[in-house]
Amino acid sequence: MQRRVSYYTLSSMTAVLLYGCGTTDQSQTTSAAKPQWQLVWQDEFSGDQLDLTKWSFEVNCAGGGNNERQCYTNRTENATITKGVLSITALKEDYSGPAAQDDSSHYDPKVTTERQFTSARLRSKGKGDWTYGRFEIKAKLPSGQGSWPAIWMLPTEWRYGGWASSGEIDIMEAVNLGTKTDDITAAGQNEQRVHGTLHYGRQAPGNVYSGTSYKASHFKPAEQFHLYALEWEEGEIRWYIDDVHYATQTQQGWYSQSQSQAGVWQQASGAAPFDQPFHLVLNLAVGGNWPENVNEKGVDMTIWPQQLQVDYVRVYQCSTGTPDGKGCGTKSATAPLIPGYQPPVVPAG
Repeated sequence: MQRRVSYYTLSSMTAVLLYGCGTTDQSQTTSAAKPQWQLVWQDEFSGDQLDLTKWSFEVNCAGGGNNERQCYTNRTENATITKGVLSITALKEDYSGPAAQDDSSHYDPKVTTERQFTSARLRSKGKGDWTYGRFEIKAKLPSGQGSWPAIWMLPTEWRYGGWASSGEIDIMEAVNLGTKTDDITAAGQNEQRVHGTLHYGRQAPGNVYSGTSYKASHFKPAEQFHLYALEWEEGEIRWYIDDVHYATQTQQGWYSQSQSQAGVWQQASGAAPFDQPFHLVLNLAVGGNWPENVNEKGVDMTIWPQQLQVDYVRVYQCSTGTPDGKGCGTKSATAPLIPGYQPPVVPAG
């Protein structure tokens, strides 16, 4: 979700190109998740209120690090449950709230700012945190220029330092669905792509990201509910839509580097940063650096309200009992491998 500009200019340009070529069409074979996956956490949104034993609201107008235009609230106007569906609603209205995120060192609820929109951002932090597993979210997405729904994961403990050296996993993001796309492979068509991405590397502005997009002739993410899933095991992460395995990335294409107090660069070992507990985040942003600079540009002020609707969230862990989470993977031999990036050389201490 966070898309600050990378310090490594060449890496940033390459990452953008990856989004243009990594697509999957409906000819891809589907396969349901293997039965060895054991359900360990779920929310079917069967009540009439959000289950606060599973989710917390983020309340701020911080802009998400991306110059987004919304304030996140804990109001029922922005997050409701009706007939088994969670609806996160973005509204056009002036609103003020804390200028920093509540987990920021700069957070002070008395320091406020005003935005033109409201929405909601939910997280399972401290209530649902996992290392490895299969994550399924059935959702219908909003549309229009400036809409930015996201289903993603952040580290709970930030073991390797600030964003993005401790990593970020984007299960699904989409921007400006239904507008005229700037995808050069689909000139004149409406935007239908969704994206799966990893963020890693060094703390911003030294971060990098890599990922790919999914589109198909039958895929209508703003008109129908679709199943977005991610499988994560030690050293490998895989993305799925409607049980189509459309992308894989391995630890050979990610890394984590941080700087000690003495200024010495260090590289974490193994599968870092994707070897620690992460939690889920569901949100609908308005505008920001990414959506406002692609497709029809800016934010269409006439399309609101818009909704991210979620039918259910389910988390599985592999029943083989191995600590690396391996043994339950649902893999397709035709799913492309995202190359990712090699780490900068760390000078000898």
